[in-house]
Amino acid sequence: MIRICRLTKLAMTTKSFIINTVFFIFLSLLTGPFLSYGAEESIEIKKDFRAGDVLTVDSPAFVGSPNEYAPLETVMREGKKYYLTNSEILNIFTEEKTEYSESSILYEGVEYIDRIPETAWVQITNEDLKVKQTVELPVVSQVEERSYWDYNFTFPIEISGYQEDTYLLGDKEIPNGAPLTDYGLEFLKYLNLPEDYYQITSIVWTGEPVERNGDMVRNAQAQGKKLVKNIRAVYGGEVTVPSVQAQIYRGFYEEDRTEKQTDPLIYKNSETAVYERQAWNEYRKIVRYIITITITLTVLLMLLTIILILLKRKKKAEAESEPDSQPD
Repeated sequence: MIRICRLTKLAMTTKSFIINTVFFIFLSLLTGPFLSYGAEESIEIKKDFRAGDVLTVDSPAFVGSPNEYAPLETVMREGKKYYLTNSEILNIFTEEKTEYSESSILYEGVEYIDRIPETAWVQITNEDLKVKQTVELPVVSQVEERSYWDYNFTFPIEISGYQEDTYLLGDKEIPNGAPLTDYGLEFLKYLNLPEDYYQITSIVWTGEPVERNGDMVRNAQAQGKKLVKNIRAVYGGEVTVPSVQAQIYRGFYEEDRTEKQTDPLIYKNSETAVYERQAWNEYRKIVRYIITITITLTVLLMLLTIILILLKRKKKAEAESEPDSQPD
């Protein structure tokens, strides 16, 4: 009787377990798609809104004080006005480059017979980079800065045949004893000097006649003035500037929109928007559903295995109890 009671209790327990298991599986399949895990379904998006166009302006590369290279408060580009919003100084290395450069030389007291040199060695200075170079460049232009009379015009005269009644100056005969100053123009023509640029004011003897090779010779000195000029010659050409360490001033500008009242004003700020990811929620629901079914089926398989084991044990127990239950 003890064995019968145990079998009856086991049968009742097994029956209740099977009913509860089937109910749990049915409930899981029914409610699986609607399970929620309480995960936050949101994404943060930042947006920047700006007013007008943005302009970046770099100064020339420079070495030394940055004050004179600081960006202007306002600039104009293509009819638009821009205001400075920020600026910074950057360290750079300049690239070696070839650029046109000029330098000038002032020649003072240039007279008619003088010629300005066609080439000259001049010093070229890049003021921004503080680079100095001495290079040979050709003359590209000449500028007259001043003209004036120079009273230091003088030249020597030697009269040969002084013992003769006349001397010959080119094709002009000068009587012996006549004042030489009266023949100043003839002396200029003989020297091929234009009277617009040269004038003789006096000719004086500088010594007594001397004999030379059987001829009498006497020296004189002409004095006068000459028209001279101060000329500035400009020399220019292509010059290669080496690479150096330098800096640049960078300015950041925004377009002025206040004058364009017809356009909507857009202000620059940063906003955070939260959006629910609907597509991702649906995807996660499907995954949860599949996981729920998988877990449920796994539990069901395990329960069925346990049930089969219990039933097998039950049959075995019944088989063992049959002989004992017959009366003597």
